[in-house]
Amino acid sequence: MRSFTQFSFFILVILGSVASAADWPQYLGLRGDAISSETINANWKANAPKVLWKCQVGKGCGSWSIVNGKALVVGNDKGNDVVSCRDADTGKLIWQHQYPEKLVANLYEGGPNTTPTVDGNRVYTLSKSGVLFCLNLGDGRPIWRRHLRDELGGKPGGWGFTASPVVDGDLVYVLPCSKDGAFYALEKKTGKIAWNTTNIQRSGYATPVLTEIGGKRAALVFYGRTVVAHDLTAKGKILFEHQWKTSYNVNASNPQYHDGKVFFASGYGMGYAVLDVTGATPKILHRDQDIRMIFQNSVRSGNTITGVFGDKRIDAELMRMDLTTGKIHWREKMPGTRASAGLIGDALVLLSETGELIAGEISDSGFEETGRLKILSGKCWSPFAVSNGRLIARNNNGEAVCLDVSP
Repeated sequence: MRSFTQFSFFILVILGSVASAADWPQYLGLRGDAISSETINANWKANAPKVLWKCQVGKGCGSWSIVNGKALVVGNDKGNDVVSCRDADTGKLIWQHQYPEKLVANLYEGGPNTTPTVDGNRVYTLSKSGVLFCLNLGDGRPIWRRHLRDELGGKPGGWGFTASPVVDGDLVYVLPCSKDGAFYALEKKTGKIAWNTTNIQRSGYATPVLTEIGGKRAALVFYGRTVVAHDLTAKGKILFEHQWKTSYNVNASNPQYHDGKVFFASGYGMGYAVLDVTGATPKILHRDQDIRMIFQNSVRSGNTITGVFGDKRIDAELMRMDLTTGKIHWREKMPGTRASAGLIGDALVLLSETGELIAGEISDSGFEETGRLKILSGKCWSPFAVSNGRLIARNNNGEAVCLDVSP
């Protein structure tokens, strides 16, 4: 069993042996929570950001990663998944890695739904069918390859594998959801299995969230029919689980943990719930079936949850909620039915599914908008990424844009 103390984790994050504080190395940023300490220009009414570059990256819903001035994304083009690495300042292509992969346009444009995960000089990518690559960040050469379905017996949901790989110390976590177990820890340098859980779960669509629960390093996973916490110090032993059956197993938004409470949400009439997980059995503290998320993300600041709630039957509303009581501090209409969110410095930034980028200041008393820009056409279902004054976003058709949001 590997030892991973709270202190060593603190050193890893703060000193940045993998990434600096300004980097955005994985899905939803440095800590996978869509929060960055970076200061940006968010007063677009007075000083609109300049468009630095645009490009085509192939169809898909995976977001960008940005590390050391390199921007990475995956898209599908003419029957191939294409991993692209570009200069974040200019958009110039540095390298590409591609391999055969069907588009599978099932009720949307199709293509990969995961985000590249950058760790040191390695990049980890996962295709919709389960092809897991470890690539060299410098030139895109494959270091190793695994197949979650063919080798590990993985069973993806109807929209394929969508949980991005998560690196933790010497391991990379993936969710095959096979008959032998749902959660796998692979050696990040070789791809060999270090350990796997034996629990059987239906595949969901959310990326695991790393946190600390009861003093233990843990992964919070929103599977297709349950929300589960795995003890990462005990080979994935289940700390708690709670059943949550959403139609088509679409549990896809990021769960949040804070001070003995777990927030999670889905669509299709399920809404959100907050669990008290301090006892032997999780208990629902509060729930509202009309406050929904399909796959958009929330952000947590202290004891509050902020996000754009809505699904195909309920229009989007930006809300700020008290995690303990469920009190809605305020709610405000937003474009479309969903949007991704990020807390960048003091600014809340939103990307609506209709391609509108919105910035503002938030508090318990309200949201003060400081700028709104139409940056993309079509549907925008993937979150944006921000690093060193560069904000990069893409739409489902593969059109991408980079803005200069430096202060």
